[in-house]
Amino acid sequence: MKQLIHKLLRCIWMLLVFLPGWYQVTYAQKNTGLPTRAELEKEKAQLQRQLEEANAQLEEIRKNKNLTVRQVQLLQNKISLRDRLIENLNDEISLIDRDIRRAYADIQGLEQDLDTLKAEYARQVVYTYKNRSMYDYINFILSANSFNEALHRYAYLKRLRDYRRHQAQSILQTQALLKEKISLLSASKQDRTQALSAQQKQMQQLEQERKEKNQLLLTLKGKEKQILADIEAKRKAQQKLDATLAVLIRREIEEARRKAAEEAARSKSATASASAKSAPAAASSGSAILSETPEEKLISSNFEGNMGRLPWPVEKGYISDPYGRHQHPVLSYVEVENNGVNIDTEKGAVARAVFEGDVVTATFDQYNRWTVILRHGQYFTVYSNLLKPLVKAGEHVQTKQPVGIVYTNDESGETYLHFLIYKGTESMNPALWLSSSH
Repeated sequence: MKQLIHKLLRCIWMLLVFLPGWYQVTYAQKNTGLPTRAELEKEKAQLQRQLEEANAQLEEIRKNKNLTVRQVQLLQNKISLRDRLIENLNDEISLIDRDIRRAYADIQGLEQDLDTLKAEYARQVVYTYKNRSMYDYINFILSANSFNEALHRYAYLKRLRDYRRHQAQSILQTQALLKEKISLLSASKQDRTQALSAQQKQMQQLEQERKEKNQLLLTLKGKEKQILADIEAKRKAQQKLDATLAVLIRREIEEARRKAAEEAARSKSATASASAKSAPAAASSGSAILSETPEEKLISSNFEGNMGRLPWPVEKGYISDPYGRHQHPVLSYVEVENNGVNIDTEKGAVARAVFEGDVVTATFDQYNRWTVILRHGQYFTVYSNLLKPLVKAGEHVQTKQPVGIVYTNDESGETYLHFLIYKGTESMNPALWLSSSH
């Protein structure tokens, strides 16, 4: 019976020692709804960097002292970034609150465990004090009915002594762990205070930026005729560019089909003959998809596999004019349409390839601004509004290789890259292809 009690007490001691650590691991595994502190810190650093870039661009354009639509777009971008930063701080505060609740629960549990250990240890000390004479120990052993029972009694006394020593160690460990938890709780409270202060500061800046944007909108609406004229000029320029791109891409498609048909005609195998028969049919059907070699199919597959992970075509920037049909940033009753995206960037920015491929052409428009087209199997990427190209037709380029210098309008201060992605002749939303961690 005494051995059973001793084993039970030993199990309880082990639970008291290891339960807090097990609880922390289990709790952390069950609470995966919030991002980790490391993820939040990484996102915060990225948002702060983007805000710094937006501030630098806004200060640069303010030097012209001419109110432009681009200022509204820059302010809207800052507001969006600021909103995301505030959300990040909200998540951080929620995470800290969770840590504080966990720390309180751990401290309460450890205090209860410590009280239990101390009470049990005190009882053992009192019992030992009352039975402290060596005569009592010897008498307990010698009063056994047999030698084996005497050995068991001696072992029991030894285990009892070891148990008291373990209890004392357990008390010290629990006290140390309790001290550590209290220290972590204090640090968490300090982190929460700092996060709340940062959040309050960001909200004040957000309110100022919204007021500035609203005031700018009121001023720009007084220049409605000029803005409408600019919209119409950009619409005509885009239509002309779209028509030029359609011709160039279709020409590339037809050239690829012609080469595939010639190659099939030269082949004498049955499979090649069947391919030769099907190639002209594809050309006459008006399909917008290219006939690909095995190498080109691999490039297309690799390009598709990187959807959402392609590097941005400029090192710094943000999408100021999104893909598709949408409201104008100043004149809300006016709809504009974009077959690609406009990426606002800094003066002197270099456009770079988002994927390895071949240069189809480098051509310029009536405004002497250049456009570079790259082919990636069935896909094409287009880099427009360039001051000058850095590649020429027929070159093979690697990912992130410079393809041109982005044009800057000295009057408005605008520096943006018009970036498009096509699969055959079908335009696609570049924002879905570019990496979100830019």
